[in-house]
Amino acid sequence: MKKRTTAVVLFSFLLSTAAFAQKINTDWDRQANFSNFHTYMWEQSPHPAKGFWNDRIMSAIDQQLQAKGLTKVVSNPDLWVVYSNSIHDQKETVGTNYGFGPYWGWGYWGPPTQTVYNTYVTKQGTLVVDIADAKNKQLLWRGDATDTISDNSNKNINNLNKAIEKLFKNFPPKEKK
Repeated sequence: MKKRTTAVVLFSFLLSTAAFAQKINTDWDRQANFSNFHTYMWEQSPHPAKGFWNDRIMSAIDQQLQAKGLTKVVSNPDLWVVYSNSIHDQKETVGTNYGFGPYWGWGYWGPPTQTVYNTYVTKQGTLVVDIADAKNKQLLWRGDATDTISDNSNKNINNLNKAIEKLFKNFPPKEKK
């Protein structure tokens, strides 16, 4: 019984860790020389966030780009920056109490146990940031972050800031030598 309880607690911990981990991806044009770009300007988002989130997202990205030495301008930029976001339901089914047939259970002999399935629904948000060369209109860099959306606004703001910080950690990409 003790082994069973330990296994369930460990499984629950691993499941919760995986459910709340941010997933970050970046890709860029390997031929681009990012040292040639000094200014940027926002392009209208095709899927802007609702409410206060549009300003929060743009402000967090502005902070990262400016920390990297880029200057935000109102005309004639070197780079265009645009983001889009999506929110969808993520369903997960978890089975517990697996039995392996007659007279077998977890660590003891006895009648088979019945498997119980629980379905959990969480909201997943994905933010995609594109940076393009304003002169030739070619995509130079794309980053996306996916995370679980909470009912707690402060937690979501913290998750947004962490995700954008991770997205721009290695921006601009370094030249391979």
